[in-house]
Amino acid sequence: MHKKIAFVDGNRAINENNVEKHVESLKEFGKNLVPLLYVDATEVGNRKIFDAITDEEVKPEQYGDYNVVLDGQHRFKAALRLADSDEANGFTLDNLKWEKVDLNGKSFEDILIEVNTRTQPWKGADYINGCILHEPDNEVFRFAKELTDLGISAKTVNKYLFFDDRMSWAAVMSDSSKLKDADLVRAKEIWDVVKKFPERIRKRSTIIDYVKDTGGKSYWQVELDKIKALTDRQRKSFESTPVAKLKEKLEKMLSAI
Repeated sequence: MHKKIAFVDGNRAINENNVEKHVESLKEFGKNLVPLLYVDATEVGNRKIFDAITDEEVKPEQYGDYNVVLDGQHRFKAALRLADSDEANGFTLDNLKWEKVDLNGKSFEDILIEVNTRTQPWKGADYINGCILHEPDNEVFRFAKELTDLGISAKTVNKYLFFDDRMSWAAVMSDSSKLKDADLVRAKEIWDVVKKFPERIRKRSTIIDYVKDTGGKSYWQVELDKIKALTDRQRKSFESTPVAKLKEKLEKMLSAI
């Protein structure tokens, strides 16, 4: 592999646990048993790509210097980590096995989605990434991806956007008109408050559940204002609260306001 390696904007977010599993596999076998799939960067159209090592955006005039990973982001990140560690034991990036994919007249997006759904069944967050591939400038998709990249479930994202958790992102990927009931302004306003809380409560649906269930679509702002009124000390206190007690603690705090 003589070209530089890039990842495409909108592909799956990197999962640290997955990377570590691949590091162990590379250490044991000295190579990846399943080839990494790639295409020439010049075949991705107007999609943004990012250098897989520096994470910097690659300029279109530089695409000729790159190959883009279709499947194998975690294996590549694992290889980087192992090669740069004291446990490399002779392992280098040259040990990696690659296989080029011919688009055969198909779009890059269709091939990427097909490869990823076949190698590992998609979940809600993966379909959100697929939506980004089709409509990279869609603000609702961007917001949804921002949250799922932080480890928030697609089901919880639905609560922010629709005050309902039943939206199918697989269906949205083929028909974005299903987003017509999404309230992005409301979702962003609520998230701007939630993200000030410790990570253990940000990643759960505790606060959005309270806002939508207590205030509903008519009075959610009233309930959100109560949450805004909590002090930094009160918000930080959730760091030590058992998961099973998060809801109870939030309701108790807000009842005193």
